[in-house]
Amino acid sequence: MIPDYTLVVGVDEKHLEQLSYTWKTWRTFKYTLLQQPMIVFYDESVTGKQIEDVIDHPNLQIVRWPPKDTVYEGTIGNKWTDPQRYKMLAGYVHVPAIYVKTPYWLKIDTDSIATGQPVWIRSAWFAYSPAIISQPWGYTKPPMQMVELDKWANKHYNAFPDRFNKEGSLNMFPKEGENKLKHPRIISWCSFYATNFTQWISKIANMTCGIYKLPVHSQDGYAWYMARRMRYYVECPNMKKLGWEHHNRLSGIKQRVEELLYA
Repeated sequence: MIPDYTLVVGVDEKHLEQLSYTWKTWRTFKYTLLQQPMIVFYDESVTGKQIEDVIDHPNLQIVRWPPKDTVYEGTIGNKWTDPQRYKMLAGYVHVPAIYVKTPYWLKIDTDSIATGQPVWIRSAWFAYSPAIISQPWGYTKPPMQMVELDKWANKHYNAFPDRFNKEGSLNMFPKEGENKLKHPRIISWCSFYATNFTQWISKIANMTCGIYKLPVHSQDGYAWYMARRMRYYVECPNMKKLGWEHHNRLSGIKQRVEELLYA
């Protein structure tokens, strides 16, 4: 059985432009998404009216993010520490924890394109109550992220002994000189999360890092680490074989959408 889920998407000016193209493919080729609730969280660079002009979903909730006076630290221009990126990724932990009412929620990045297969979600994915269902991936950047998460979790072990198992350090160290840590994990451009799991990792981050912050500037890195540390099951289907594509550049998005919808 496939549980109820909520589609959650975060947008700023850049990502709303991407979504103005990719949403057309979602509603055309994955029209079952219209049968579930949808939450869009957005920052000050866009308006609710702009979102409503792009997304014609029958059960849409729009949420301003973040709450007033929340400041995200970082280095502008650095992909891994840019405060704008950090802000939006933090939203994918804290917004679902507050607003999602279904057992699961689905994150789809705005640069993801649907290509077909409207019936794509498999009931078998949920058989063992996974914390995460997501496309598999083979490395973490920046390379010390898992080391930083081990240090953070061990520092706060006494506050959450039932969540951080004492022998649970991952001890994943990159090889000297490498710019990535090679290991099996997830990439989250199309991914499901158990809502109760998300509520826990939101609570832990709030209490240890500050309200609406994260211990590292990565939503999927943090979520994957917490699933491992808390010994929750993670399911890794290949979303690319189920009618999804992931494109990094707007030019590529425009071209692919044109091919799919108008060629």
